[in-house]
Amino acid sequence: MIPRSAVGRPEKADVVGASALVLVYAAACALVLAGKFDHVSDDDFARVTIAQSFVHAPKLDPSGTSWLPFPFWVLGAALAALGRSLTTARAASVAFSALAAAAPYFALRRAAGAPPLRAAVAVTFAMLSPWSLWLGASTVPESFTASFTAAAAIGLAGSGALRGSSAWFALALFAACLSRYEPWPVAAVLALCLAWRAVKAIREGIPPTSASFVIIALVVLGPLGWMAWNAHAHGSAVHFFHRVSNFKRAIGEGSTDTLGALLLYPRLLVAMRPDVLAAAACALPLLRRPEIRRAWSVPLLCAAAQLAFLAYGNARDGAPAHHAERALLGIVFILAMFAVDALGSTLPALATRARPAVYALMALLVVGWLMNLRPLFGEDIPATPDAENRDAQVAAGRALAADRVEHVVVTPCAYEHFALIAAYGAPERVTILPRSGAPVTPSCPNVERR
Repeated sequence: MIPRSAVGRPEKADVVGASALVLVYAAACALVLAGKFDHVSDDDFARVTIAQSFVHAPKLDPSGTSWLPFPFWVLGAALAALGRSLTTARAASVAFSALAAAAPYFALRRAAGAPPLRAAVAVTFAMLSPWSLWLGASTVPESFTASFTAAAAIGLAGSGALRGSSAWFALALFAACLSRYEPWPVAAVLALCLAWRAVKAIREGIPPTSASFVIIALVVLGPLGWMAWNAHAHGSAVHFFHRVSNFKRAIGEGSTDTLGALLLYPRLLVAMRPDVLAAAACALPLLRRPEIRRAWSVPLLCAAAQLAFLAYGNARDGAPAHHAERALLGIVFILAMFAVDALGSTLPALATRARPAVYALMALLVVGWLMNLRPLFGEDIPATPDAENRDAQVAAGRALAADRVEHVVVTPCAYEHFALIAAYGAPERVTILPRSGAPVTPSCPNVERR
């Protein structure tokens, strides 16, 4: 049953719960940055330079590549208001990812009918994990994309008749689909589900509202709009896919084992969050209950569609070229929130009949979650090993900015120059020469002041 907070203004408990989640997630990301973590890859810095360029010369497609535009619009807006420094970019990225953490909380409250405490625990279980915090602390869009995707899958699947408040979830999905490709199968599943509900309502004599058409259009607008842009700008609606697959093959990462490529993402999901998979497996039998099935059948189908999409894309060389785990974050969020909501609604009643078994199960799940957090305090951080440390490049870029150097010519060794340019803060005043191909050292790139 949808709580009264599904209509009208949020209840005080919702405001408090959502605010607490935002602050906890932001603080956790800040602690990660204060430790040994600095960035996932050179893409972090490349994205900042694109956002800085967007501030200098705004355009609809800031990257002109396969990277989707919404993250650059948002980060560019923050840099335009607060300055184009790397520090500002990092702070704005953490802030936006933290604010996005409120979206799945409201989805659980308004659509799934979860009580405030259970909704907060579900979001915490999903988000306090190594990859979620590493990505939230980075200048990449995966964290807020996963939050928006999970919120839309839960909110639109459980909202029943479409109304104006559902538009917020559709807008979240629109932003997610223009940030990463992983939400696209979620958009397809939700569009089909919402269209079927509209047809069914018409057959029952219930006329559709204008809001229902707007919401369905928003759900599919991101993918269809981006394909239309690619057809216009590059001559092919799927130019982005060909660009990624050609790049992976050019660097020798093309798939040669189809079965292995198809199984890569399921295996990574097991390795990434075994605690979430164990909890979800324990919760699956609870789908026999009608209220749980109504709330979670479609979100689980969305998660399955994402996993199948990634597996197929990887077999066709169209999946991410590095740190493939980051593409699974939206699936993890959906499964984690399903597990907590389903188990949380059932275990208290079961505890009166099988208290030892229930306590043992909860203890195992808590221990599994704590074990999953262990990499945050160890050495197995996925980025910033010695070979990818960019402290020297960032320091050099900041020195150039402090000295007010008017123009810089750089000769990169590989991709390390993006850290220098992001710290410099003015990409339009940098000339980039062809890469030398030399091993990356702290002296790379070669810099000439003009």
